[in-house]
Amino acid sequence: MASRLVSLAVMALLSSVACGGNPSATSPTPSPSTTASSSPSANPSPTPPANACGAPAITPAASAPALVRASIAYDKASQQFILLGVRDGGTVSETWAWSSASGWQHLAPATNPPARTWGNMAYDDATQQVVLFGGQSATPSGGALNPLTDTWTWDGTNWTQRAPAQKPRANVFMSMAYDADTQSVIGVYDDASARGTETWEWNGSNWAPLQAGLRPKYPKQQAGLAYSTVPAVLVEFGTAFGIGAPAADANTWTYAAGLWTPHAPSAATPRARSAPAMSQDTGGGILMFGGAGSGGTVYGDTWSWAHNAWQKRSPSTSPSARSGAVMAYDSNCGKVLLYGGEVSTQVTATYLKDTWLWDGHTWTKV
Repeated sequence: MASRLVSLAVMALLSSVACGGNPSATSPTPSPSTTASSSPSANPSPTPPANACGAPAITPAASAPALVRASIAYDKASQQFILLGVRDGGTVSETWAWSSASGWQHLAPATNPPARTWGNMAYDDATQQVVLFGGQSATPSGGALNPLTDTWTWDGTNWTQRAPAQKPRANVFMSMAYDADTQSVIGVYDDASARGTETWEWNGSNWAPLQAGLRPKYPKQQAGLAYSTVPAVLVEFGTAFGIGAPAADANTWTYAAGLWTPHAPSAATPRARSAPAMSQDTGGGILMFGGAGSGGTVYGDTWSWAHNAWQKRSPSTSPSARSGAVMAYDSNCGKVLLYGGEVSTQVTATYLKDTWLWDGHTWTKV
């Protein structure tokens, strides 16, 4: 831990020196191809200007990503959102970047991770890299789309596969968020056989299981997870329906100092749901949107969590009801970006590919 703290301090110093430079005003040209280039990236991830927090650029639908069940994280180092995913029925990964100054841009890194849906992603503040783990393969193997167990990092220009000495078992849904207290990425996923969860920590080079006390109850597939500063805890909310659990979990769970703490639901808290979009909020708490209830119900409500309490928000404009949207917090501009989601039944799925920005009060489609 001490070496990680020193590393974080050095990176912060280097970052502050770099911010004094004059970044290029030239944006890369979006790649017309969905295949990964075998040569070094011709359009590396752009570095937007430090004042790129004005009115957001509106990306025409024809130039926006059309990805399903994607993953997102905010890359603080380059001050942009990174989106990874595949098109509906596709077998090739696409990497996209979004900033207020430029809108969506299709990047062409030298290497893309293998195609997947439901990849798990978070920004590691200590190493200044985006971390990707697992998900579900988009390429059939043995007649099935199998869960993955690979780890990748994004350095602002390219993806690199990592080779940790140990790692979580292959799984599709592992909620991930950066924990500022431990300066590490925390991942949480189901251990169905024990009807509990496993908590894992990424320290920049390796995964390690944490022996957390009072684990959240099974099932937690597709639960939302995000870091709050008021108070300083990780917040998890969400459950899964119809997979043999005794009941849906409507508790809000917080994690700090190696201990999970349940917060019982009330009439003033959100209903139990799977696949809500969650991120840090503009005031330091947590923002949550949508999700799916039992029987295929989808929600279009917006909630904030701070000081151990939920508050239902009433924005003047809002995305349509959906589950499975992905969301991340821009700590530079103090805004939240939401992408995609779906409305699904047991036989069909309607995928949404729109982008919304939350400013602390309302949603704006961008």
